[in-house]
Amino acid sequence: MIIYVMRHGTTVWNEKEITQGHSQNRLSKTGKKLVEEQAENFIDKVDVIFSSPLMRTMQTANIMNKKLKVKIIKDERLIEINQGIFTGRKKSSLTEEEKLIKNERSSKYGIETFQSVYNRIKDFLEYLKTFKYKSVLIVTHNAGASSCEQILNNTEIDFNDFKNFHLFGNAEIKRFEFKNI
Repeated sequence: MIIYVMRHGTTVWNEKEITQGHSQNRLSKTGKKLVEEQAENFIDKVDVIFSSPLMRTMQTANIMNKKLKVKIIKDERLIEINQGIFTGRKKSSLTEEEKLIKNERSSKYGIETFQSVYNRIKDFLEYLKTFKYKSVLIVTHNAGASSCEQILNNTEIDFNDFKNFHLFGNAEIKRFEFKNI
């Protein structure tokens, strides 16, 4: 199975460097344009689109689907990492203490760990194996897309190294051949 993994297009909050988490933000004009360009240049066929149910990913999936014309299936496991008390906060406004708290990823503050996202994505990919699709498009968020890449490439991962979960630009699509995970 061929898997295309896509991060949603740019939102206004991306542009303003505001932490999004599970918020329901829309794509910005720039974000819509980026996704429209990706759709226009996407020459492969897919059998289905799986998407996070958040607004920005659904908008991205719907724009891609204007060309692809396939079923879109929402899956909660593809949702963005929960940023807890930092959702809606401008990154530059965080104090040094708050940066430490955010980096600790403590559930005490409603924050989800990168390992949790990785585990959700791994569970989703196991589920995907039960289908006979030739190719699929997964529309998700940076942490989810990065987890997909790590899993599909069978990469050892350090869950404390945030760079491992920031591997996708907005509206970026990467192609993977699905192997046993």
